[in-house]
Amino acid sequence: MKDSKSISARIRYLLVQELDRRVQEASQRVPVLCRHNYRHSLDTRKEVMSEPNIYYNRIADEEGNPVGQTLGLCLLGSGDPEKWNGTICEDDIDAKRCPYFTPLRSKAVVWEEFQRDTSDPEWVAANMGPVHELLWVLEEDSCPSLPWWKRLWYRWFLRIVVAPPLQVGDPLLLPPAPLSEETGDDDAGDSV
Repeated sequence: MKDSKSISARIRYLLVQELDRRVQEASQRVPVLCRHNYRHSLDTRKEVMSEPNIYYNRIADEEGNPVGQTLGLCLLGSGDPEKWNGTICEDDIDAKRCPYFTPLRSKAVVWEEFQRDTSDPEWVAANMGPVHELLWVLEEDSCPSLPWWKRLWYRWFLRIVVAPPLQVGDPLLLPPAPLSEETGDDDAGDSV
């Protein structure tokens, strides 16, 4: 049987893991985590002003009702409609190439969300089952605070850093090289 000190240490460990996961997520360079990204719903109207709409969203569920799909748009510069060309930012590679990518959540926002969520017993029960169970064993309702070293690390040393944008000549953007004729399979070219 574990004592309450070791159970509290395990809870703190799980809370540290959750905070690290949130920091890792905030550091990703994906479209939905950019401040300029907007999820715009696709057009589901089959007719517009009594004329057939050839651009309507044709994806539907089993009953034939249109599915509410969205498309990622970059709204940077959308204040001037004459210069803004409606840039689509849908795939991860779009965000990885974008020099204007701005993270949606700052370090302060991540910390506030973490504090709010871990102080709510219902959120902990729904999203952090092991922590909720350990709190039940200790007969407590609220999570203990993070270890002092983690709070110090987060406050003074942590920076949410997003990777720099990929350049066009970057090897990660190049397609895989085609297989050459010299694959080492001598029997492939022989014919009888």
